[in-house]
Amino acid sequence: MSLNKKSLIKGTYFPPGDKSISHRILILAGQAIGKSEISNLLQGEDVINTLKAMKLLGVQIKKKKDKYIIFGIPPGSLFEPRKVIDFGNSGTGIRLISGLISSNNIKVKLVGDASLSNRPMKRVTEHLTKMGSKIELKKNLFPPIKIKGNGNAVPLSFNIKIPSAQIKSAIMLAALNTNGKVKIKEFKTTRDHTENMLYAMGYNIKVRENSLYRFIEMKNDKELKSIKYNVPGDPSSAAFFISAACLKPGSKLVVKNILFNGTRIGFIKTLKNMGGNISVINKRKIHNELVADIIIEQKNNLCSTIIKSDDIPLQIDEIPILSVVASFANGLTIFKGLKELTVKESNRLELIHQNLKRIGVKSVIKKYDLHIYGNRDLKNGAAIIKHNNDHRILMSFFISNMICKKNNIIKDKSCVKTSYPTFFKHISLFTN
Repeated sequence: MSLNKKSLIKGTYFPPGDKSISHRILILAGQAIGKSEISNLLQGEDVINTLKAMKLLGVQIKKKKDKYIIFGIPPGSLFEPRKVIDFGNSGTGIRLISGLISSNNIKVKLVGDASLSNRPMKRVTEHLTKMGSKIELKKNLFPPIKIKGNGNAVPLSFNIKIPSAQIKSAIMLAALNTNGKVKIKEFKTTRDHTENMLYAMGYNIKVRENSLYRFIEMKNDKELKSIKYNVPGDPSSAAFFISAACLKPGSKLVVKNILFNGTRIGFIKTLKNMGGNISVINKRKIHNELVADIIIEQKNNLCSTIIKSDDIPLQIDEIPILSVVASFANGLTIFKGLKELTVKESNRLELIHQNLKRIGVKSVIKKYDLHIYGNRDLKNGAAIIKHNNDHRILMSFFISNMICKKNNIIKDKSCVKTSYPTFFKHISLFTN
């Protein structure tokens, strides 16, 4: 875990399997007739909790060496579990499977840890109840979620005004067992892995987009086909390494087999705008997902930038590490429209601000905009990082050791297990 002010990032790096895709392929393969094989599945706690949930709902899943073998059951055939389903810290897992359950004639209770139990769920469940399911929330907002699914779910048209792939995907998973057409209109484009998988598995789905909206239309007149799926590398996990390599001139990192979906790589555009020397090579499409290799060969110091609110949804998970990068870039960097950061695993906006102040960086929150006054001076460091068990805050401020005179103190690093259990092992392999 050696990382300090003298560190550079060098080597060839294979990121762990993408977290968003890992959740979704477990769920969709579990609804496909026949045997699916999944390789490079992320081994983080969040994904494993989704795997356990699918087992409790009647799907047979076996691990064979490095692959997961999934014997799916058709939509509408989920088993009623004999106990509550615990998602730990996984907002993605609990929201997506809420959608899946809502159109099955079963009763289920979904729970999570203390952090998840304070994250908003009504933004998802209000759509699902329109289809006929009955759902109870704590204080009408939070988990536990009690669902009485409707096996004759009503096909409807949905307008999604909050930019959230989890809301969209929950509706799409409910649509798998809904007779008739389900239509969705997104007011802002969000990650589209669920759509891409449905295409790859032969489902009847149509997607079109214009300058204002994105339209999805689903009809369950075709069965999901089983699939052999190799999960590409997670750009949100790789972002820590890519950003760290851009921080210091002299760093050189090659990133292999990374997911290059346009809804997930906004942070790369931001780093390039700041002077990151990033090349993308060997682009190829696999199961409708774009995959690529990336070369970072940093030669110059970074400069500041302004990230508009429309660009935030395409890099929402990377804002914490980009904030660390901004603090070492010369000038004022502004992130606009960060309201969604306040309802993540923690209030990430406030934690970023607090921790930047602790390590010696001036930042200001104006409404939901974050202003960071960066320069190329080493920060004081030696701060106790407050992360509230948020894995992305923890990993971002571990990377901040590269720009601090003294290393910061991070107590209890266990929360990285939710998304990137090998983070510290990996970072030690690429620091020089």
